[in-house]
Amino acid sequence: RHRDTMNIDLGYDFVTDMLVLEFAIDEKKIDTDTEKNPWLVRASLTFAEALRIAASKKLDVEFTELIAGYRVRRNPTGTFVDIYLYDSLSSGAGYASKAAEEISSLIVETERILKDCDCDDACYNCLKHYRNQFFHGKLDRFAALELLNWGKNSVLSVPIDSETQVTYLSRVRNILESFGCMLSFTGDGIFADRDQKRKQIIVYPGMWVKPDGNNKVYVSDTYLKYSKPYAVDMIVNKLTE
Repeated sequence: RHRDTMNIDLGYDFVTDMLVLEFAIDEKKIDTDTEKNPWLVRASLTFAEALRIAASKKLDVEFTELIAGYRVRRNPTGTFVDIYLYDSLSSGAGYASKAAEEISSLIVETERILKDCDCDDACYNCLKHYRNQFFHGKLDRFAALELLNWGKNSVLSVPIDSETQVTYLSRVRNILESFGCMLSFTGDGIFADRDQKRKQIIVYPGMWVKPDGNNKVYVSDTYLKYSKPYAVDMIVNKLTE
């Protein structure tokens, strides 16, 4: 263990064509904490990859000719997500510029890729391929659709219906019970009991800023899908307060 360490980025510069889509994010509505909440990272990364696949199909080129990515940018005017697409060749082959000229149809194709599949998050029929295997676990087409819908219509994801909330919490029920937290699913909602304390549990979309509420435990669906230990720990801690 060393104390005299620092984080650095290694890279290089080259001139090429680039297309950038800027999403203005309302921090009062959307959770932008990328360290604690993985939703924004998953949404941005997946949207960038879908855009890359859509552009390669639209321009009829190998997807290796294009590189896509994202960055979260904060400044005094607000928070932004930049989705970028650029030519992999130095000096540019003009593909990103052509994609910019076809941006309307490109967005339609990107949305089709994200929608027209029946997988849970991502699969080889829609988003996964050999070249992006190192971040397969972060691909989430539903999160990317939520980001796209925000960019197009400034609309948040809808509340999660009670049946889906039950499904999410049922997956961690046995783990919660091992910590002495007993779940009960009633017509009035979902409740957790521990040491004679009872609180209602509400599962909300990971896109949202965490809601406030007395005697209620709000748990993001993103945690319940991808960070179950953190979700369990949150519920247990809230019942010991």
